[in-house]
Amino acid sequence: MIVEPTHKGFRIEVNAIPVDGRFNAEVRLLKLFSQDKPCVETVTCLKLGAEHAERAGYIWARRWIDVQVNDGPESAHR
Repeated sequence: MIVEPTHKGFRIEVNAIPVDGRFNAEVRLLKLFSQDKPCVETVTCLKLGAEHAERAGYIWARRWIDVQVNDGPESAHR
């Protein structure tokens, strides 16, 4: 499990999920100081190891947050 307590106002939690002998990543994004429910996404990466899947999910989460913070939610849907 990878946890980053603060990244641009979000908490990132990534956990590997076994799928048919490989691993995907479950990502939880929680906006700090907010009553919103966490955003939970499954990143399909089918990596051979749990650590590699968690790292791929962590990179995806940071990129998602960067887009949301820098450009706002409306530009993420272009």
